[in-house]
Order: sequence, then structure tokens, then C-alpha cells
Amino acid sequence: MILKLIASIICGSILSLSQPGFDLWFLAWIFLAPLFILINTSKKMLEAILFAGLFGFFYNAISLNWLLSLHPLTWLGLSYEESLFVSVLALLIPAFCNSLYFILFGILVFVMNSRAPSPYNNGFLKYLLLSIFWIIIFNKISSSKFLLGFPWTLIEYSQYKILPFIQIAEYFGSLFIGFILVMFAQVIADIFLNILNRERIGGRYLPKHPGKIEETYFGLLFILVLVIGIVINGKMAINNNEQSFTLDSKTILVMQGNLPIRATRGKYLDISLAKKIYSNLLEENKADLIVAPEGALPVEVTNDADTKYWLKIKSIQNKADIIFGSYCNKNKSKFTNCAVSYSGNEFLFYDKQRLVPFGEFVPLYWLLPKTLKRFADFALGDGFIQGKNKLPVDLSIGKIGINICFELIFPEQIRELTMEGANLLLNLSDLSWFRSNLVKKQFLAFAVFRAIENRKPFIIATNNGLSAFVEPTGKIRRISNADLQMTLLDWVTLNDTKTFYAKFGW
Repeated sequence: MILKLIASIICGSILSLSQPGFDLWFLAWIFLAPLFILINTSKKMLEAILFAGLFGFFYNAISLNWLLSLHPLTWLGLSYEESLFVSVLALLIPAFCNSLYFILFGILVFVMNSRAPSPYNNGFLKYLLLSIFWIIIFNKISSSKFLLGFPWTLIEYSQYKILPFIQIAEYFGSLFIGFILVMFAQVIADIFLNILNRERIGGRYLPKHPGKIEETYFGLLFILVLVIGIVINGKMAINNNEQSFTLDSKTILVMQGNLPIRATRGKYLDISLAKKIYSNLLEENKADLIVAPEGALPVEVTNDADTKYWLKIKSIQNKADIIFGSYCNKNKSKFTNCAVSYSGNEFLFYDKQRLVPFGEFVPLYWLLPKTLKRFADFALGDGFIQGKNKLPVDLSIGKIGINICFELIFPEQIRELTMEGANLLLNLSDLSWFRSNLVKKQFLAFAVFRAIENRKPFIIATNNGLSAFVEPTGKIRRISNADLQMTLLDWVTLNDTKTFYAKFGW
């Protein structure tokens, strides 16, 4: 029992190293299998719960260790001790909540094993069913607002650099990559258990359940053939979807202001500093679209005539459409985290729909201590409300599907923008909350999958990096340096493609 508990911790920790940033992608093909070995050898449901829970907690805690780099939060008005407490809690809460999905899955596996009518000839069907249940639990239930809704550490993101393999996301979404990994893990787990679970008959060691081992090897053959077919198709898909420069291509300028977080979300917002920095970055840069990240204009922009005039002048001077992250208050209620754009003598707005728990709103606000309540406060108010508009902004260069910050991890929201006519996808983020570069690398992985799923060029514009241009094939073509004030200039070819996933994904 103790050895299995230790194995749960070690294997979950090793599996986390497959995640973006660590980039040991091959570990996802090996160290997910121990989860099934541990559950399948559990004699009681309590054992399955403990093994799955520990495995999931350490997998998430190490994958999300960048949350500790919130500390120090003295710019937010917290003391050193309060800052340390909040930063540790910021890691423990999502790691614990996400481990509950592993527990739910562990219970499901245990129940299916205990209720199986026979150990023979049910392996392949079980592989399929459990892989589907994994998707329902980890991709769908975990994406809901229940238990924070923080599907950040999905196993499929580990494969973001293996472009020929992940092109299949155009048809079935990133979750299909997870489906394959989970199915393969079950097969490997059963092969391992069948090797160990043998008995001596007539001087030979034979499997106790020969019918089951046949099903297992059939499952392995099925997965190998499937993966080979996916990779061959993926290489052709890359060739067919590579961007090419045409007369319709547009030049995009991304400005990385590297503003200090205290100036964009602290108690003393500094719009003067923001305007000075972005004015300097705009000098001698020509583009069809100019983009600045989340919170680039730290002011309530909807009713600030001076800032709107500044945006208008910059757009006219540069003869370009313009998009800046800012804060909006159109109904004189709570603020929204928004993007403001100017094109053709018209201001357009996108309000963020999916808010960051504890960063932009505080769940159960009235029950929590004052320290946690202050975490979502900023100079303009005590948190945000979610936006309602789900449409792309219609600029002179095309329809831009804007998403802000961690909306990037919700593929269903991005595909809705595609179905509403977006021909370029754009994420505005401010990751200067965190001193770790791990979170920035994980953001890139999310953008790779969203680009492939929708076959759209995808641009990430962040305050302090990593800003990037991602092609519809998932190839990262241009990338900025972290923690520098700089610009990133490149071209994109907008398109009206609507993939199978965009049309029928769920």
C-alpha cells in the first residue's frame, strides 16, 4: 500500500514533465500508464481514490508550479506573509480541484473493473469507453465553471511540438489527442499486468486470462495503425495548410510594452506611462493592424475621451486598424476586461467572457477572508463582470476573433468565433503577474492547438512575452523575447476556412 502511494506521487510528478515548458513530450506515452496500473490493482475503492488523487494532485502541482511566482504581491498591497500565503494557496486550490477529476475517473475505472462480467474479451471495448469517459471528465466537466473551470493541464498539450501527429485536431479537436494517449496508456498498463500476472502450467508460464491478452494486443495494433495513419495524414495537412504570402496578406505589428503589473492592475494605474511606452514603440513601424496586449491602456476607456482620441490619432497617423487591451464600463456597473479597437472612424469593443477565478473575480466572495478578496481588486473597482458579446470585431482588414488571457484554453469559445466569421484569431494577455516563464511557454501550446483546430493564423500579444505568430499548421513562426519591451512584426494571410471541428466540435 505504501509503495503504491509513493509510486502514485512519483509517476504523477514525472508525467507533469511532459507538459509544455518542460517539453519531455514522450513521457506522456509512458507515465500515464501507471495511473491505470495503480487503479486496476486496487482491491478497494478507497485505494483507487487515494492513488488517483495523489497522482492527479502532484501532476497538477508541478505542472502549475508557476503559480508560486505570483509572490511577492506587495504591489497589490499585501504584506510579505499575506503574499506568500496567497501564492501557495493559488497553487494548492487548482491542484486540488483538478485532482478531483482524477479521483472521479479512478472511481469510474474501479467500478467498471469490479462490475465486468468476465475478464475475457472485454478489453478493447473497455479501452474505448474509458477513453471517452476521460474526455467527458477532463475536457468537458473540468471546463465548466464548477470547481473553478481550469482545464490547463490537459494531457494532449504535451504533444504541441509534434506537428504531424496533432494535425488531426482539425477534425476532432485537441481532445482526440488525449483520447489516443489515454487508450495507449490502458493498453500498456494491461500488457504490463499480463506479463506479471502469469501462472505456471505444465512447466510454462502462461497468462491467467489468455482471452484478455489477445484483446490487449489487438488494442495495441489498432493504436499503432491509427497513429501511423494520423502522422501520414498530418504531414500532408501541413503541406496543404502552410501560409503563403499573397496580395491579400496583411502586416501585423504586436507591441510588447513590458509594463509593470502595478501600473496595469495595481492600486495606482499609470495611463501616462502606458501611452508614452506605446507611442515610442509605434515610431517608424508600418502595419495594417497594430495590436497591444491585455491591460495596455489601464483606464476605463469607454468614458475616457482623451484616451479614445489618442487611439484615434495613432490609428490615423499609422494608417492602420488598432486593437488595445483596456477596461470598459459601458453600463455604469462593474468593469469588464475588454479590448478596444478603432477602424474606419468607429470604436468597437470585445468584453472578456471567461474570467479568471481569484484574479478577476472571487468565488464565494462573502465567505472568504479579506486577504483573498483583495486579490481581484484594482484601482478602478473590486473585480470584473463577464462580457456578453461573442462576435469578432469587424475591422477594415477583416474579422478578428479576439480572446483575452486564459480564454485561450477553451476551444469551444474559439471555434464559436470562427463560426461567426473570424478569419484571424488574436489573444491579448498580461502574464506579468508571474515571474516564471513556464506559464508563457504553456500559453504557446494552447495557441498551437487553437490554430490547428480552426486552421486560422493565431497571434498572441502579451505584455511581457512570449508574444508569437502561429500559422494555421501550428508552426510557431515568430516569437518575442520574454520580459523585454519590443515589437514583433510579421504578415498573415487571413482566411474564411471553417474546419470540421469548427462546424461540429463539442
